[in-house]
Amino acid sequence: MVQQPDSADAALRRQTLRPRFRFRVAAFYIACVAFLAYLTYGTSWPYRGFYGALFVLSAGALIVQYRREHALAQYRLSATGVVTDYTVRGRGAPHLGKGVPVIKYQFVAFDQKMYHGETGWGAAGLEKGSQVIVLYDPENPAANHPLTSFIFYSFQESD
Repeated sequence: MVQQPDSADAALRRQTLRPRFRFRVAAFYIACVAFLAYLTYGTSWPYRGFYGALFVLSAGALIVQYRREHALAQYRLSATGVVTDYTVRGRGAPHLGKGVPVIKYQFVAFDQKMYHGETGWGAAGLEKGSQVIVLYDPENPAANHPLTSFIFYSFQESD
């Protein structure tokens, strides 16, 4: 019996990943945005403007993030990337505690070109040289996101 290399087996497992929508996460963010809308409606003028602006910004940011993740989850074209830089931003900021880890990564897409990306969500525990699975848009590989950095989706192997 001939055994396939581990890299071929890993590539096959990556292609069978199935996205699963995280309803609890979405419900939490929707509740937060709804609470901001309530505060906008139920407060007097100086606070109404502040809460209204915060409501619009947070709702817009969540919609943009969801649409970005949804498009990448639909394509599910993946590659193995390598973390090229790991930094912690905001280490001295008063409310960020130990800071926010941010990684920069690169990967080779199907067109054999090198693409780069950066993320802070799900970057804890990674270090320079670590491998990450990256999902990208085949029409525009510059639109990419590491698999561990999705907020609204988790991925499972198909049975």
